[in-house]
Amino acid sequence: MKNEGFVKVANISDIPVSQMKEVQVNGENVCVANIDGKYFAINNICSHEGGPLADGKLEGYEVECPWHQSKFDMRTGEVRAPPAVEPQAIYQVKVEGQDVLVSVISTTAEAKGESKERSSSEYTLVLNEKQALEGTDICTFKLSKREEGEDKRTMEYVAGQFAFLDIGKVYNDPKGPIRHFTLASSPTEEFILISTRIRNSPYKKRLDSLQIGTTVKARGPQGKFTLHEDHSKPAVFLSGGIGVTPFRSMVKYATDKNLPIRIIMLDSNNNQQNILFKKDFENCATINKNLKIIYTISEEQNKDGDNEWKGEKGRIDIAMLKRHLESNDIERSIFYICGPPAMVTAMRNILEQDLQIAAQRIKVEEFTGY
Repeated sequence: MKNEGFVKVANISDIPVSQMKEVQVNGENVCVANIDGKYFAINNICSHEGGPLADGKLEGYEVECPWHQSKFDMRTGEVRAPPAVEPQAIYQVKVEGQDVLVSVISTTAEAKGESKERSSSEYTLVLNEKQALEGTDICTFKLSKREEGEDKRTMEYVAGQFAFLDIGKVYNDPKGPIRHFTLASSPTEEFILISTRIRNSPYKKRLDSLQIGTTVKARGPQGKFTLHEDHSKPAVFLSGGIGVTPFRSMVKYATDKNLPIRIIMLDSNNNQQNILFKKDFENCATINKNLKIIYTISEEQNKDGDNEWKGEKGRIDIAMLKRHLESNDIERSIFYICGPPAMVTAMRNILEQDLQIAAQRIKVEEFTGY
């Protein structure tokens, strides 16, 4: 049959010129566009955070996601504007009479000899543990690193990278049914670890309700917020709240691999209860003599015997940095900043304006997962 491998998705009258339509192809959500009488098809789920491309804007050959304004080329699936970094799968389209037909296999997957149903960057992982941090809204989830089933693939990544999690049954969330999370575990560990604040959104409530043994889909890894390779240059980590997650991955990896790199981390939190991974960091500091960790809290603490806070107080500022960084650290280090946007902006201003740190020595990750 001449149309074997294709399915009818619409009539040509259903998709006027410069319009798009979401259709289903072999269980996949696909966006079909009519551009000057020619039809193109692309995966409808934005590779950034799952926005529906068919609900976005079509300008020339570019489709813009309605959620975060990522842009993709309808002809190739390539990213034309961030924040997306991963290209979209595209599909071959045929017009037979009045019928619009789309291939059941994406052209990018065909080139790799794979069906779109099983991308090499997609994993099915199992939730093995979850734990709430007492006195906070933070919850940590431990997932299998190795898949179950015949393939039994292991999710490989670089310390500091992130992945997207599709946990299923997320409805009417304004940010969509998929989220990205930093992999707080080190590649040297035999599990995947993520931590997040549980909010009142449909996605976060669904995540909080997951039972042990539930399978989730992970896609990735992605991201370039990773440790530099020249270990003669120190690393200075500046974290705010749950933005400490990529630093847990990097610190654990550097410790396990015995990397000859000096690491100084300043971790800012509202109070003692919100300090995340404190025991893990302390264990690493006991082993890793190149590691120095400074905690600071911004809220007033009640004096309660042994619980009285004796560390740094207040937000990280230039005076605090100069107390804990040697002149060689300031002159040679690569600086990493991760936290809420306001904290990132403040830290960047201090480094660039007050300490005259060159932009190429500053790596930034805004922790939008709040």
